[in-house]
Amino acid sequence: MNAGYYWLILAIISDVASTFLSAKANGLENKTLQLTALVLYVVSFACCAVALKYMQTGILYVLWSGLGVLATAMLSRLYMGQVIDTAGWIGIGFIVVGIVIISQFSNIDR
Repeated sequence: MNAGYYWLILAIISDVASTFLSAKANGLENKTLQLTALVLYVVSFACCAVALKYMQTGILYVLWSGLGVLATAMLSRLYMGQVIDTAGWIGIGFIVVGIVIISQFSNIDR
């Protein structure tokens, strides 16, 4: 696996964590959580910038946003009790199928 994937995984983890903390901060009511989320957003973009040395921009962004959406939806469901309706799950399913198609059949490393 090329180094871009490791940087992309770090970008996704920090992005999802920052989004989760922003939601927990309830807007700007909890400034400590919101500041931590801001730092994690910066880390996410920095990791993404490094990953771009190794991966195509379009592929990187599709994987970053798709996996981020999936992880955020799961965390929101598990830890915040947010309900995802049938249409939401179908949409998430399409995202997962798209990610599998891209990762398995696209020439990502070119």
